[in-house]
Amino acid sequence: MFFLIQHYRYVLLFIAALMILFGLFRLVRKHSETLTKAAIFGYHIGKGKKWLNFLILLALIFNCFMIPLEMRQSGKTEISLNYAKASQGLNPNGTRFNPAGILSEEILEKAIRKGAFPDLTASDLQQALSVSPKVQGNSYDENGYFISTQFVLSYQATEKTASLDGETLLSLTAEAYKEWFIQEYSENVSALNMDFSDIGSEDYLDICEQLRKKADLIKLYMAGMANEDPAFQSSSVGETFQSVSSQAKNVSDVMAEKLEAYLLENGVSKASSLYMSRLSFENMFQYFDAVKAHRSNQNNLAAISMYENDMARIVLVPTYDTDFQFYMSHTRIGIDEFAKTAEAFANDKTKINGEISRNNHILNQLSSRSYAGGQDEKAEELVQQTEKELHHLAEKARALVEEYSAGQTNQYITITAFPWENRFSSILLNILAFTFLFALSAHFVSFSLTAGRQSGRKEAGNAVQEKKK
Repeated sequence: MFFLIQHYRYVLLFIAALMILFGLFRLVRKHSETLTKAAIFGYHIGKGKKWLNFLILLALIFNCFMIPLEMRQSGKTEISLNYAKASQGLNPNGTRFNPAGILSEEILEKAIRKGAFPDLTASDLQQALSVSPKVQGNSYDENGYFISTQFVLSYQATEKTASLDGETLLSLTAEAYKEWFIQEYSENVSALNMDFSDIGSEDYLDICEQLRKKADLIKLYMAGMANEDPAFQSSSVGETFQSVSSQAKNVSDVMAEKLEAYLLENGVSKASSLYMSRLSFENMFQYFDAVKAHRSNQNNLAAISMYENDMARIVLVPTYDTDFQFYMSHTRIGIDEFAKTAEAFANDKTKINGEISRNNHILNQLSSRSYAGGQDEKAEELVQQTEKELHHLAEKARALVEEYSAGQTNQYITITAFPWENRFSSILLNILAFTFLFALSAHFVSFSLTAGRQSGRKEAGNAVQEKKK
């Protein structure tokens, strides 16, 4: 039954062609042009054609049933990409977009789960669906290059999917892909997970540094989102990206700073001797790093002094600037690289010396206090307050990002369905056209048979006249 429905129109065309060929064969076998013309003028469509008209009516009823069934075996849905990078053939994150992903096993299995089709597999559904660009470019001519942002998801029933609604399969697949796309390319908020379980065993100054880094992470994350859309304000929490970023900065500059000041002022540490030994060990390696950076800086400065005068005389090139003014251009030479490297080593040396000085300050503070070690009630309270505030800020930041991302990513993809009801005019035209074709071929056969009977009667009359003579 599936193959009959799928190829119904071809069967009708084949039957009509056979009937017309049969009629032509009957006409050209014995009839002259004069007899054919006479038969045409004498042929009546309705007179004495009850059985023929009944067959045509039966064909019309059959067409009204079969053609809609056959047309429902196929369908299509348009998937449009609406973000800026789509015109470059890219995903929102800059990776290469591949329309074949619409029919990936993950998407199809998700569509099957949404539709609750236990007997259908991803492979079965993949054979019934196909994806193609709505506007196809070519790679042979530069003028024909085109990156499509609209794709047509087409359905053509197979034996395993014929019993299912094709429009439902198209809709479920398109929606499954849209959900996957939104989830895949929404902002990743996992960085805002504030888990402090792994820092409880660390010393207080290390905990303070970890809390400051968490606050800086929220600050930088929100600052980046603010650059993307400075005007966005959450309807749920009433905050903007910039306001949350400022609050995170306050946690780093005020709460974490207050905790560190208390720890250093009172020499608080869970294990002072162990912490001081670690800082002394770090200072020893940092000292060697500082010496190395200093020597490298001196070597590059020495190289500059050796070659600078000779090199400067041969690299001035006459040229014009953007205002077409003549000047002598100083091109990039090896001396520039020496200077850049020397500056980098000087900066490294300064940074390392700053870290050594900070470690020395901590060592002095810890060694000058008589704190016995272990947990400190005030320090624990300050740590808990800072963690609580970071949790609160992270929740607000996550709500902001998710709300903003939902509004943005929902617009990334537009799905345009073409329900079969919208093809009513096309279905009606097909029914009328194929019914008319069947009626025309049936009448043509009837006409050829009528002309044959007239020719037979004329031949019989001629034979009688011949006998009389």
